[in-house]
Amino acid sequence: MKIHDVSLVLRPDMITWPGEPAPRIEPLKRISRGDGNNVSIVTLGDHTGTHVDPPLHFIEDGNTVDKLPLDALVGPCLVVSFDGPGHVSGDWLDRAKLPAKTERILFKTPNSARWGDPTAAFTRDFTTINANAARWCVDHGVKLVGIDYLSIEPQGPEKAGYPVHNTLLRAGVVIIETLDLRGIEPGEYELVCAPLKIQGGDGAPARVFLIER
Repeated sequence: MKIHDVSLVLRPDMITWPGEPAPRIEPLKRISRGDGNNVSIVTLGDHTGTHVDPPLHFIEDGNTVDKLPLDALVGPCLVVSFDGPGHVSGDWLDRAKLPAKTERILFKTPNSARWGDPTAAFTRDFTTINANAARWCVDHGVKLVGIDYLSIEPQGPEKAGYPVHNTLLRAGVVIIETLDLRGIEPGEYELVCAPLKIQGGDGAPARVFLIER
């Protein structure tokens, strides 16, 4: 058995969505200063780094992150490689002939290569899935969808109304964003996604593992 950690490391200089602050990690107690132990204060947005989007992120009165179904967050998962051009579409998913009854899909795209450069700046030129791919996932009973950059929503004119988020979240599909899939081969894995259990949360940083047996 091999366990892959596909989460980003939280650090003060990491990429965040424009307008959202980077994490702050500040010492509260330090042994070097005579305290009995080391304790830090961590301040960060709930969509920082690898994180989960619950319905409340885009739907007023939607389900919160602490109430997400655990059977969506843990279980068999398919990592699918997409090299473009453009974004993943429903037609592309039809041609990909994914195994029947696939319930969790993580999309490995050219985005993952960006994580090899810790100094890389934020860009809106990233690959994701489009609105009809989101509808395809809902129609095929997918419970969880993940992408390897900061948003699952394409940027540009097709972003109007946030159709990808709304299609998935209104159907109860869990979204994982900002995965690091650089070292992951396409194929079948066991997924363990553990978002922080934030009461009433509209998002939560998550530690995400793929288990290869």
